[in-house]
Amino acid sequence: MTGQRLVLLLSLPALALGGCTREAASTTAAAPSVERERLLRFWDRFSGATASRIGHDFAKARDLYREALTLDPKHEDSLYYLGQCQRELKQPAEARQAFERLVEVNPASARGHLALGALLASPDPFEPMDVVVAEKHFRRAHEINGEETGPMVRLGEVLMLEGKLGEARRWFESGLRTNPKSVEAPFLMGYLTWENGDPGGALRFAQGARDAAKVQAPVKGVLNEGDRKDPQFVAAPPLTNPMGRMLFGELAGFVREAVRAGRGATDTDFVAAWRSVRRARREYERRVAGGRRS
Repeated sequence: MTGQRLVLLLSLPALALGGCTREAASTTAAAPSVERERLLRFWDRFSGATASRIGHDFAKARDLYREALTLDPKHEDSLYYLGQCQRELKQPAEARQAFERLVEVNPASARGHLALGALLASPDPFEPMDVVVAEKHFRRAHEINGEETGPMVRLGEVLMLEGKLGEARRWFESGLRTNPKSVEAPFLMGYLTWENGDPGGALRFAQGARDAAKVQAPVKGVLNEGDRKDPQFVAAPPLTNPMGRMLFGELAGFVREAVRAGRGATDTDFVAAWRSVRRARREYERRVAGGRRS
């Protein structure tokens, strides 16, 4: 009898361990299933958000990106596009939160810093203007990706508003060296030269902007009806920016329009555009001053 009790007592730990093992195995088997379900739900929300954003249903896209982020709070694309949708919906404070969260998750996100800089240096009156903070983000974006022209030209724009005209000019020059087809860089260099009382020098930059606005169309292997044998020149694409409108660069648009129309932008056109830059600059400076007082 004593031997039977001893055998039973010795068996109890093994029985208990066997029960725990089966329970642990069950939990381990369930874990991949739960994770798989989470991933499926995340990608369903993210794909739906992307489709809605492409279809310009920004409110639906915003809501789906938010749902995706509850499942993966550090997903960089979701944070970035959530901020862009909120900008489209005229929700700059919420957009700023999304972009700030993005650079918190990934401090080396050039697009996150560029998006923040563009938001804080926007010509749209419903968005905030803080050129000091915008400058910091543009500089960081350039540190991360020094080959991108966008941060250079945008940085030059905010430096103009801060009165740092010499440094602004150097950034426009850097932008032009990086991208010789940038129309905005020579246009704004011409403006600074014009403001400095050198109209002749300014018009030399105007010619540079005209030249940059022309790009040679690719030569086709087979000529189609209407094609010409001589190289065809078409308008160069603008310095597009998914983060929003430039402060002054859009005023260079007339140069490309003149190319598309088959004519050249005149010196008078450039002077008129530079006067528009001057007026816009004064308005932005008032906004900056008003923001500092509030």
